[in-house]
Amino acid sequence: MERGSYTAASGGFYQMRKLEVVNNNLANVNTAGFKKQMLVGDVQTFDQTLASAVAKNDPYAKKDHERSPGVMNVRTATDFTPGPIKNTGNPLDAALRHPNDFFVVETADGEQYTRAGNFTLNEGGDLVTQDGSRVLGDGGPISVNGANVTITPDGGVRANGNAAGRLRVVRFEDPSTLERTGDTRFKLGAGQAAPTQVDAEVEPEALEMSNVTAVSSMIDLITANRAFDMYTRSARSIDEMNQMAIGQVGRRRG
Repeated sequence: MERGSYTAASGGFYQMRKLEVVNNNLANVNTAGFKKQMLVGDVQTFDQTLASAVAKNDPYAKKDHERSPGVMNVRTATDFTPGPIKNTGNPLDAALRHPNDFFVVETADGEQYTRAGNFTLNEGGDLVTQDGSRVLGDGGPISVNGANVTITPDGGVRANGNAAGRLRVVRFEDPSTLERTGDTRFKLGAGQAAPTQVDAEVEPEALEMSNVTAVSSMIDLITANRAFDMYTRSARSIDEMNQMAIGQVGRRRG
């Protein structure tokens, strides 16, 4: 495959992946605590290519790759910009005030972190997330015995005016190093230092909403769709020219 095809295929893949990411963002525009994803493309280095793996001492492999600019690696990153806080009036809702703070939840894969504070109670009286994962407090999972459950601005959980626990809140110096495990859930990245536990600062009866903007996402969707179509047409044109060239070279001269 010559370099024009490489470049067109790489650009088309980038736009196709962007369509997937933007569609997922739009699907979560009303999901509490959701952080939008962004697509990041960077120029592929020689060490990341198949040519590097098989080149060994081949003096021409690197030069051949350098003659094919425009090929990119594609990865996703998370935008941790705070979303708007919405008052809900639900006593089990809580929004974190500091942008680098996270609630801690218990999962089958260990502790994970979220900014989605739309909590509820399971049948056993445990404070849980919407998917049933137990919310951790200073002393472990928070269990509530009694009615009239409320969350206070300092993260205290109370039932009938009596203390039932306190939300455990941790702070990351750089949240961008977290790995996404779901729409609103994250875990420590490889080699990442453990977060610092801090005093909870929450907005009771409120939720941090998604930081996705519907209008800008729709514009991104239209732009990516048009770009994908352009790269597809470019790849088709390159293939037609290659077929024409092959036909001309292979034609016997009379």
